[in-house]
Amino acid sequence: MPSFLSELRRRNVLRVAAAYALVAWIIIEAGSVLLPTFGATEGAFQVYVIIVLVGFFAAVVLAWIFEVTPEGVKLDKDVDRSEPRRTRKQKATMNYLIIGLLAVALGVSITFNVTGIRNDELPAQQSAIEKPAIAVLPFTSLSSEPDNAVFADGIHGDILTQLANIGSCKVISRSSVMEYRNTTKNVRQIGEELDVGSVLQGSVQRVGDSVRINVQLIDAKDDVSIWAESYDRELTAQNIFAIQSEISAAIATALETTLTPAEQIRIAAKPTEDLRAYSAYVSGRDNLYLRRLETLLSARDSFEQAIEYDPNYAAAYAGLAESALLLSFNHQYLPQSEAFEIARETLDRALELDPGLADAYAVRGLLASRAWLQSRVGRGNLEAEADFRRAIELNPNHASAYMWFASLRDAEERDEEAIELYQRSLELDPLGRIPYTNLPTLYAQRGQNDEAIRLWLKAMEIHPEWPIPMQYLTQQLAGLGRLDEAVAWAMQAMSLSNDPAVGFLTVRLYLAFGDEVKAKALLETLPEDHPFAAVMEGFVMLIDSDYQNALRFFAEIIDSGVSGDTRQFLTFVTAEVALIVDDLEMARRYTYKGQPILREDSELPIDKYTIPAIIRLAYISQREGDTAKAQKLLRAALPVVRDQPRLGWFGQGIREVQILALQGRREDAIVALRDLIDEGYLSSVLSNIWIMEDDPYLAVLREDPRFTGMIDEVTRSLEAMYDRVLEAESTGDWDSLRAKSEII
Repeated sequence: MPSFLSELRRRNVLRVAAAYALVAWIIIEAGSVLLPTFGATEGAFQVYVIIVLVGFFAAVVLAWIFEVTPEGVKLDKDVDRSEPRRTRKQKATMNYLIIGLLAVALGVSITFNVTGIRNDELPAQQSAIEKPAIAVLPFTSLSSEPDNAVFADGIHGDILTQLANIGSCKVISRSSVMEYRNTTKNVRQIGEELDVGSVLQGSVQRVGDSVRINVQLIDAKDDVSIWAESYDRELTAQNIFAIQSEISAAIATALETTLTPAEQIRIAAKPTEDLRAYSAYVSGRDNLYLRRLETLLSARDSFEQAIEYDPNYAAAYAGLAESALLLSFNHQYLPQSEAFEIARETLDRALELDPGLADAYAVRGLLASRAWLQSRVGRGNLEAEADFRRAIELNPNHASAYMWFASLRDAEERDEEAIELYQRSLELDPLGRIPYTNLPTLYAQRGQNDEAIRLWLKAMEIHPEWPIPMQYLTQQLAGLGRLDEAVAWAMQAMSLSNDPAVGFLTVRLYLAFGDEVKAKALLETLPEDHPFAAVMEGFVMLIDSDYQNALRFFAEIIDSGVSGDTRQFLTFVTAEVALIVDDLEMARRYTYKGQPILREDSELPIDKYTIPAIIRLAYISQREGDTAKAQKLLRAALPVVRDQPRLGWFGQGIREVQILALQGRREDAIVALRDLIDEGYLSSVLSNIWIMEDDPYLAVLREDPRFTGMIDEVTRSLEAMYDRVLEAESTGDWDSLRAKSEII
């Protein structure tokens, strides 16, 4: 044994071990402070420590086998032991110093990889296996007054938000847990449906100037209480927030998670000292989540009232910004320019008051991304990305931040990342509505039509009263040439909504069937105070083939300053009407108004968003005699078109036929059209504003008997489909048509 210890000393193993242990201890201590700062989770820190410890054994083995000499690194057995002792000591010092530095380098490398700082990765989201998952069910109000129910919701919402700030927990979002209000399901069922291990239940009783809050944390698998507590306090804002902080900290302890210093600060924060402001904010937040027009208007009023009571209430400013944006994006109630101005001002104020407010960063990301989408020019997408990442860093359970980030990635055509982000959003919001419509939309954009349909049907199964998935499925089926099924689903959507605009796609379907009377009748159901009412007159002119007046009508609306999605759609329609009346200059002008990025001097961005405009510009150039420019645009667009799905909502198959026809490749265009019709394509009304036989891009095909034969074939198919629609209308039985979509 003594000889072995002597050999350890001679080979400097003990010195290296001591040096590594000292350096490793410093690295681990530093990591315990720095890693949480960069958003690393407890599981990541455990991996960090394990790798540092593994490095210890590697260092000891290296010290036993090798020694550093003036001639370089040698095996210990090859070292000349006759050299002076002082020199060998210097070499030994060099040995363990180098190995110690190796430990430092290892630790730094781990830090950058664990935290994702080195790589431009998506925001980290631990798997459910690593994170304890919890659902905070709606709290029960034990008071008889209706206002106290709102107060109980406020307590519930705040505790949920505080827990969501804890990165080491997976916290199910509010929109999913609210589905279990007044539920008869037991804790085990809820745990299975939401994929959580723990469920928090609570009740709130408010009597005069006092409040009692009871909470109980339950193991969802065994339906056994883990922890329970009651809180009796005087009713003040300070006490309310203190109770919420105590509950959140106690739950973190019960779940055996560790709070970082930053998380401790966030859950201990008191956003307002004014109980009136708090009550108004809670009411606004509850209405904001419902997303309907009337609830968003109420939410906006409540947030404004909260700010009036407490001008330093940061969360109320963020809520006001979100309500303004959703009133514009979802309901066109506010002009987009006005909504943007409100959002910018209120978000600046929110972040001035609270630089760590995750909601403010998430909403600012939404604002930046939607502003960028209007022109796709500039760095707005990068600014939006930075805000989404910051929101997720502050609140790793922010389902909306993941969802809006996914929409940005979709717009950037980074589909894989968009799908991953939507899936992360659904992990946190398993019953969330928006991801269940947008995720299948992404699959449709990729040509995965069956998967898209399956997911929309699943969304309907989860939310049978919600018309949006039915609207989206209508678009998809129409693009697949299944127009009778599309009408059936459109009718279902219309029956569930009090907004006549829900049936607007049905207008185009009736036009595809050639029934202009029903199409106009649907347009005329729109009330005068509806946001779309101002443009309906122009569409009636289009149905009546009054193109000149329709062109003037739409141009005046666009030039008056209309913004947002309405502007995008109207510029598309106006440019196409201009082609019908052969006003090439006007067609070009409104093409550029709708796609400002095409004005850039750099290489034209040709993607799924710009393809229709590129083909239109090529046609205009060709008509004006600039054949070289036209052919250059068409050659560039063709491979992009061929990389897109041929059929469905986002089908570009007809674009390939148009490009080939404009290139003068008549035979290739005929073959491509034949293949497209065989796959199910039936109508250009859904992708342009004209029917196929009037398509100006296909003029070279019109005299070909094969083309006219295909038009006759399409007409017969449409007539057969419309007969099925008329039969369903007469009997009121749409189920048989809808049932076809459920067979995938």
